[in-house]
Amino acid sequence: MLEMNNVNVRYGKSRKQVLNDVSLSVHSEKIAIVGPNGSGKTTLLKAVAGLVDVNSGNIKVFGKDLSSIRNEVRLSANLPEVYRLMRMNTADTIQLYSELKGQDSKEIMGLIDDMDLSDTLGKMLYELSTGQQKMICNLISLYGSSKLILLDEPFESIDMRRRMKLTDLITNHGAEIVMNTHEFDILARLKGWGLYFIIEGRVFGKFQASEVKNLYINKGVVPNNIAVMDTAFGTFSISRNEGEISISAARNFNSLLNEVA
Repeated sequence: MLEMNNVNVRYGKSRKQVLNDVSLSVHSEKIAIVGPNGSGKTTLLKAVAGLVDVNSGNIKVFGKDLSSIRNEVRLSANLPEVYRLMRMNTADTIQLYSELKGQDSKEIMGLIDDMDLSDTLGKMLYELSTGQQKMICNLISLYGSSKLILLDEPFESIDMRRRMKLTDLITNHGAEIVMNTHEFDILARLKGWGLYFIIEGRVFGKFQASEVKNLYINKGVVPNNIAVMDTAFGTFSISRNEGEISISAARNFNSLLNEVA
């Protein structure tokens, strides 16, 4: 349902390269994209959601060029920009998007109550804590009949109790999901998910999220590697079953790069 072909995105007067010739195909699957802060993870999802301009390459969603899509309710995202379009409190925002999707809001209200977020309903999104805002955007994107869901760092600033419940919602959802994160602890629970790494706007993979415990990162190019990544930090390679540093042992991608560099 998602095709990205040689997508490049540049920002600002300096024309800084944020996405670098990204090609990615997602069909009847869920994938996780893992990378350090500032690697282009969020920009990739914003490009798919039509929130940033693509300088070259093309994106297709549900077989249609992104530039030609209008009123497509099968795609949803937890990006807060989507839900700040109108000056509404949380309850009214939920009601609006429920009506747009043709869904009964009782389902998401039940999820909000289960997550102990009922006290957010009378507040504007910008008035919520970082964790509350993230959870509300997560829940709006996940409920209903969306066929493709974009999740940007869904576990960021989320406490452990909610994190466990959220993991179940995400992994049991029937939609295709593209989720980015810089954390590794969640990957082992994503059985059947594809796994990609993103560094400096370049995407490397495909691997399997469930095999992350068997993946290692090495400085330089090692024999029998399964991927080589050329970056401003240096050249790194990914190996399976043995290597310099176990990827799953690191807390997140930022600390992993610091350790191997």
